[in-house]
Order: sequence, then structure tokens, then C-alpha cells
Amino acid sequence: EIMDPDVIHVRADVDQEEAARLMSRYDLLALPVVDDKDHLLGLITHDDLVEVLEEEATEDIYRLGGVPEEHPVDVPIPTALRARLPWLVLNLGTAMASATVLSLFESTIARVAVLAAFFPVVAGVSGSAGTQTLTVIVRGLALGELEPKDGLRALARELLIGITNGLAVGSLIASIALVWKGTPMLGAVVGLATLLNMIGAGIAGVLVPLGMLVLKIDPALASPILVTTTTDTLGYLIYLGLATLVLGRLV
Repeated sequence: EIMDPDVIHVRADVDQEEAARLMSRYDLLALPVVDDKDHLLGLITHDDLVEVLEEEATEDIYRLGGVPEEHPVDVPIPTALRARLPWLVLNLGTAMASATVLSLFESTIARVAVLAAFFPVVAGVSGSAGTQTLTVIVRGLALGELEPKDGLRALARELLIGITNGLAVGSLIASIALVWKGTPMLGAVVGLATLLNMIGAGIAGVLVPLGMLVLKIDPALASPILVTTTTDTLGYLIYLGLATLVLGRLV
């Protein structure tokens, strides 16, 4: 009478990460493992859960840093080079997109050299915003808290956050530019570019990892490079595009 026949369990072929999610979600001290005929094969204990979570967290941290495999601090140098160099080369390729955008506005930069002083601001702040969004989304996907079907809800939420943060940070940057350089139009251009790029960063931080998941690519592995490229390229395009539109009032 006190037995519960409907016990939460997993099949023997289930992924260890999924088993860990179940134990965490239902606060289980042990999780039965059964075969396809529901015969008990063994138990996953709480100690096993801790080990799995540590392993998965370590894997995600490595991949977010562009290191696709376990990489202890004392790994041999040739092994480290094989793991890191391909992703650095890929990053170089994507960075060329930003360089291409800058080359399109050479005449604008030449006429208003002060624009270059705010390149790191527009790209850097938005890059940080994109990384924040990306971290939240990748964690949600890893823990099963977020699925592709939840994409619109997550996008709307991050869009609102991006607009709010963009208004606050953009206004602050515009004020700094105005006080520093004494040009109201420059402040307006820098502030508006920051606002728009932070909105774009939030969108990229949601759509890129979800797109990677749909394509069956680990979001933690490819997303950071793509989000960084998006925020840099979009930031320069918006910033210099706005500056070109009001060039006569900046000179």
C-alpha cells in the first residue's frame, strides 16, 4: 500500500545529461535505470549527479571559450595548438567582415577622424550585451529550461532588455561624447548607434544559439564567435552609416 508504482526512471541508453536534469528537476537522491522491459538495471546516485554536472559544466566552459575538447592547464603544447588554432583562424575570418565594413567608410573616417575614438565603445559595450544574452540562452538550452519552440518568448524578453539597457547606456555614452568632444551631433550618433547595436546584440544572442541547435551544432561551441562578429560588424555599419548621413554636421 505504501509502494509507489509510478517511479521516475530512465532507460539505459538515455544521455547522462538528461538523467542529471531529471534528478535536479525532481530533487532525487537516486534515479532508477531500467531496460526496455522496465527491468531494474541499477541506480544513478546523487554523487553520480555531481560528477556528471561538473563534467558537463566543464565541457560548456571550454566550448564557450572556443576550445572544443577537455584542456587541462598542463596539456602538451602541440595538443593545445591543435585545439585552439583552428578556432582562432575562424575568428580571423569572421573579423575580416568588420574590416570590410570599415573599409566601406574610409572617406567618412578620413573627414571626421574623431569617429575612430568611439569604435571600441560602440562595439565593446554591445559585445558585452550580446555575451550576457548568449550566456543566459546557452545555459537555458543546456539545462533544458529553454527549447527552440520558446524562441519567440526569449527573443521578446531579450529585445525588451536590449532596448532598456540601450537607452540607458546610449544616453550615458552620448553625454560623455558631448562633454568630451563638444559636438552634440557626435554624441547623438554615438548614443543612437549604441542603442541600435545593443538591440541587435540581444537578438543575435538569442537567434544564433537557437539556430545552431536547430542545425544540430553545439550552441556553446560556435555561438560566441558568431555573436561577436555580428555585434562588431553591425555596430560599425550602424555607427558609420549614421555618421555618413549627418556628415555635414560633424565636420
